[in-house]
Amino acid sequence: MFTTGIPACDLLQEIAFSGNVIPQVWYRVFVKSDLKHPKPHLLAINILADIVYWYRPREIRDEGTGQVIGFQKKFRDDKLQRSYAQISEQFGCSSGQAKDAIVFLEHMGVVRREFRTLQSNGMVYTNVLYLDLDVARLKELTYPSGEISPDGCPEKPDGVSDEISRTPVSEFRGGCAEISTDPYGKFPRTNTENTTKTSTEISTENSIHPSSRARADFSTPTDGLTDEQRTEQVIAELFAEQGIPESYLRNPEKLKAAVYYLCEFDYYRSVPIEKTEIRNAERWDNYVLLINSLIAMLTQRGTQVYCNEETNARGVLEALNAAADGFSCGAISEILFEALDDFSEALDETHIKNYTGYAKAVLWNVMNAYRVRQNVKYAVI
Repeated sequence: MFTTGIPACDLLQEIAFSGNVIPQVWYRVFVKSDLKHPKPHLLAINILADIVYWYRPREIRDEGTGQVIGFQKKFRDDKLQRSYAQISEQFGCSSGQAKDAIVFLEHMGVVRREFRTLQSNGMVYTNVLYLDLDVARLKELTYPSGEISPDGCPEKPDGVSDEISRTPVSEFRGGCAEISTDPYGKFPRTNTENTTKTSTEISTENSIHPSSRARADFSTPTDGLTDEQRTEQVIAELFAEQGIPESYLRNPEKLKAAVYYLCEFDYYRSVPIEKTEIRNAERWDNYVLLINSLIAMLTQRGTQVYCNEETNARGVLEALNAAADGFSCGAISEILFEALDDFSEALDETHIKNYTGYAKAVLWNVMNAYRVRQNVKYAVI
């Protein structure tokens, strides 16, 4: 019997390991750069390793010769189906953390989410999550030099340091990218006409169709911070407070930054709409109107009335915080998309005179419904 001279090494010969593989380079590529001291996003790295495992095909061998005669996928459908609950159960994290990690991988360009409506046994299931793996992007991030050594590790050409170049991945690093002062600057293809003048106030009496006013509203910052600095502060405070702080009601710039971060606005405006659950320009217009309406609800002074219920900005903030699924990037995306579905359906079936007022009522209903669901989920009631 061969021996290495080390008992532990010899004993490991008897164990056949299988499952996920994590290349060392991932710890330097998949980094949470929005922190004061950037660190590897360990949860995202582990989730990606699991996704890659499922996308690696099984070998089909001839029983007689042992030769490989084909390959077979491991999952049932054309893409890997997962839910945030399944991921949280597998990796011992919350659903919010699971979603944040998937969003991080999507911003890195290596994974893409797809939401489908499925029918099974007479039941309709909406927003079923599928994960698509971009193998070309994965290879680019795993082997930055473009070469693979015999041991499977990336090789460095002469004169190249151990530091991984930030150039190919810089635009994907961190959580959500900073909020641009031109919300349509990177957004491709829209069939709407945008006015050159934007307003920080949204009138509740405005009955203009959303397609003519689908520009996100930005006011001139008064806190002296850059967009990046403000977003970094907001992210840190959201996690520290586990919610949007009440002080944000008196700070419109931070309030807007928090809403945009929590609903992934920067992501949805930076990729082709047909590749997301927004799907088309008309739904994008409605989506932007809903975000503007939510911000207006949080900044409006005095009493507000939605669906015959009286509230105020503080009440809206409490409802939003109670309904949110954690406070990471994308924590209120599901709320926005449920409201978007309801609002779009109403536009098709009902003559609406006051689009903004109706959008606020839809948001109020959805937030209250989500608050009840979250209370049941965490056994608060």
